[in-house]
Amino acid sequence: MTHSRVLIPIRRRSLAEKMGSITVFMSLAGLLILAMVGTCVETARYSTCAGTGAEMLRNGAEALLTEYSRPLYDHYGLFFIEDTGEPFEKVIADYVNDSLEAKPLFSNFLKGELTGLEVTKKTYAGDDQAYALMREIVTYMERHLTGGMLNKLMKKIGRFSSVEEDAKQIEETVEEEREDKKLDDHIVRLMYLVDGVRISGSGNVKTQAYFVKKFSTDADYTGADFGIMEGKVWNEVKKHIDETPSKWNDTGSAFRAKLRNVIEKTEEAVREADAMRETYSTAKHSDLADRVIAGLPTLRGNLRVLQETEKLLDSSLKKKELKHRLKELWKDYNTTALSFDYTGIDSTGSDQESPLSALGSGLGDGLLSLVCEHPAELSKKGIKNPDRYADYYKESAEKSENYSERATRFTEDEEVELSGVLDDTGSYAMEEFALDTYITEKFPGYTQKIDDKTGGLPGDAESETSVDALAGQPLGDSYADSVSGGPASNEGITGSDGSSGNRKWKHALDYGWEYVVSGEKSDKGNLEEVLGRILLIRVATNFIAIMADGKKRAEAFAAAAAIVGVTGLVFLIRFTQTLFLIAWAFVESLTDIAAILMKKHVPVVKTSAQIKTTFPEIFLITNSAIVSRAKKYADEKNTSFGYREYILLFLVMTKPEVCRYRVMDLIDNDMRKNGYEGFSIGKCVFDMKVEGYFYYPAGLFQLPSIGRLLGRDLDGREYLAKIRAGYL
Repeated sequence: MTHSRVLIPIRRRSLAEKMGSITVFMSLAGLLILAMVGTCVETARYSTCAGTGAEMLRNGAEALLTEYSRPLYDHYGLFFIEDTGEPFEKVIADYVNDSLEAKPLFSNFLKGELTGLEVTKKTYAGDDQAYALMREIVTYMERHLTGGMLNKLMKKIGRFSSVEEDAKQIEETVEEEREDKKLDDHIVRLMYLVDGVRISGSGNVKTQAYFVKKFSTDADYTGADFGIMEGKVWNEVKKHIDETPSKWNDTGSAFRAKLRNVIEKTEEAVREADAMRETYSTAKHSDLADRVIAGLPTLRGNLRVLQETEKLLDSSLKKKELKHRLKELWKDYNTTALSFDYTGIDSTGSDQESPLSALGSGLGDGLLSLVCEHPAELSKKGIKNPDRYADYYKESAEKSENYSERATRFTEDEEVELSGVLDDTGSYAMEEFALDTYITEKFPGYTQKIDDKTGGLPGDAESETSVDALAGQPLGDSYADSVSGGPASNEGITGSDGSSGNRKWKHALDYGWEYVVSGEKSDKGNLEEVLGRILLIRVATNFIAIMADGKKRAEAFAAAAAIVGVTGLVFLIRFTQTLFLIAWAFVESLTDIAAILMKKHVPVVKTSAQIKTTFPEIFLITNSAIVSRAKKYADEKNTSFGYREYILLFLVMTKPEVCRYRVMDLIDNDMRKNGYEGFSIGKCVFDMKVEGYFYYPAGLFQLPSIGRLLGRDLDGREYLAKIRAGYL
């Protein structure tokens, strides 16, 4: 039996199927690998685009920053951009979009678009206590300053280390002597009430019409009957003595009016006596005070006599009985028990003026008229709103005390206030030194000439006050309308070539140094405050030198005794002597200031031999006399503590943030003075935060199915780039 073989291609069919399966598998795997590779490439591209976007954002911001205020840099060395005109966002966006434009070949790899841009957190010049301004100034000054220069200044300032302590000691001495002389003050007032006697400042005797001892019970009386032994005094007192009680012939209305006035004076004397007794229990005693205290009880006895007399005169007693009663009553009227020692009054009189009066008269026209060599040439400039930025930022800008008024209180009220002018300098550091040095380099002061590009001499032809019309614009107001072109082009702020030109740079104030120290609205006001402060420092140091000289003390004592007029008032004479020595120091200090302003070498601490003013010259307080004495000093040298050093000393003691805000005031007013009427440094930006939103489309792979598989959008990607851009 023949069997036929049927061949079934099972094996071949199986191989084909397997080969087909592998092809599908490999295709799918290849697609996945390709998607993964594409995703990695796109991810790398997106990362590159993100970095490039941030870089383009920074480049755009920095391109904006190149449009800084040119005059602000040219004249003050400061980099700030004005926040006016075209918005920062638009300027930066324009720069970024220029960079994002498609470029041939490889540049298309980074092609994208800017979908949004925002500028936030701008730091203005005055923010954070003008921190940005401080950083700019410190950076600018780093090229000029060294630690050695700071040490040199602090060493010079160290010469004043004992001045504040000396000033307090002088004040304490004066107050102790003022306490010691209280009994003498009571005696002087009692002299006036009891004897009607007052010793004038010129040494002359003056009397009043009504006083306790006005009446005499004896028609034949002498000075001894009233306890007055000095002829000069008695000759004046006896002019007012009433003899009515010696005979009682005329007791009409005229006498009764006199009696009433004397009663009032006696009541006042009794009150003064009670006050003197209280002082006597604690104060130092002189022999004269002891004698006066012993005689005080007679005041009440005399008051009783006077009051009883008034009652009797008002009674209905007959004339004979009234006369008898009055004679008996007035036997108790005592004019000798309470007496004063007038020894020392010059019998020929004296025309000596008190040094305090002379000083007061000399200061009547102001400190500047005495110490400035050419007072008529002083600057008349001023600004409308001093401390504008300090007020805006609510920073406490303590107004400088009117130190010149202390001199007035000394001459008028005998108040000695020399302390509180100098503060501790221990925390002063390099940053503050850079700021203070910058102030003295970039702004004019009384003794500082600024070159043609930055200003002129104090009191020059530019000393008009037209700056007032330019000041006072609120910080919050926009001034874009007054500056054509805005910050994007700096037109209106600079010349057509982008520079501020070579014309002479004007200053709103000629005494900028002094403004930063004092914060007053006028040059004269600021200068007077600075010089008043120097005056008090010099008074303290000069008083020590004068006090150390026995001959000078003797001259002052002799003058005090002559002015007081009564040698028994020892405590009053000693107090007056001290005041005269202080007045001497004041006049010497006026000479010192005049010399300092003329750039002469004035020792910080003098010896008595270096005192230029003699005692007689205390009474010669005129501009010509002071300037003439000042010229006797030698010229300033490297070791001198000159006017600029005094300014730096006061800047050291001024709050740094206040100094910065006042610098901003000066810059604003200077810019407006030079025609930039809308300028405000308070609206100038130092740095800012910039946020940009970028969208980059997929450039190599766009596989929606893979995107759905991975759950991601592979058509493009959006990025947020954040940077902070500024000048440092």
